[in-house]
Amino acid sequence: MRENLTKKLEEDIIFGVLLPGSRLTEERIIEEYSTKRHAVRTSFAELKTLGLLTHKPNHGVEVISFTPDQVQEIYEIRLILEASAAKKTRLPVINSISNKLFDIATAHKNAYDEGRFREVFNLNKEFHTVQFSCCTNKRLIKLVSEYARIVHPIRVMQYGNRTHMDLVINQHFEIVNSMKGNCLNRYMQATTDHLPASAVIAFRKNYENLRSR
Repeated sequence: MRENLTKKLEEDIIFGVLLPGSRLTEERIIEEYSTKRHAVRTSFAELKTLGLLTHKPNHGVEVISFTPDQVQEIYEIRLILEASAAKKTRLPVINSISNKLFDIATAHKNAYDEGRFREVFNLNKEFHTVQFSCCTNKRLIKLVSEYARIVHPIRVMQYGNRTHMDLVINQHFEIVNSMKGNCLNRYMQATTDHLPASAVIAFRKNYENLRSR
């Protein structure tokens, strides 16, 4: 029950059901998710650790929110971390890894084509978990995961942009192909290409539109 609640709240934050900056109370979650108070408290604690909730003095628990400048800084850090993780990968990866990545990338494409966006989100997470598991620096893997998780709601904002998502899908397959070869520069380039500035631009535009209402 608790694990399901945490996953449900995580996805509802990421997909905008629970909006950035919105206040969450135990009573609200108990009522809306038909759960128990102890499960809510545990899930709140876990989501704070994941960076999706924050506690503000005299206000309570809120869904995390960012300014465009903060998002820009996060993406700059991600670029450094993920390029470093790619550099710390021994190529070519074993066939079981490349085959698994190909299967996930294919399932991700099919899910997007069929409009199953929550599956798209989870398959994307799985793809990059497997990808960066090949990095030889385990502490670096953890940091990559932490910073990727912070921007999940920002990434999801682009799911309605077919041109953007076609690029993302193709980049997944390029990452797989580059990991099957011996050229580290190709793999590093494929990894950094997957962090487009368009995500930050789209977030800034959406942020400014909301502020102007």
